[in-house]
Amino acid sequence: MGVLEFKGMSADDPTFKSWAADHRERNGGNIRVSLGATGARVMFAKEADMTFWKNRFQKMGCG
Repeated sequence: MGVLEFKGMSADDPTFKSWAADHRERNGGNIRVSLGATGARVMFAKEADMTFWKNRFQKMGCG
């Protein structure tokens, strides 16, 4: 389990919403999202999901 914060993104960001929808489609259920100090903070139950999201964020040129 782990937590990532996506600097500059909010839970209402269209890109973030598409990531969350993709996550729900692949894994079922919802993810836990809260407001962090610099952006949307997401709690992950699986290391593989956390790594997937982190890589996706870095490919955008962020993080």
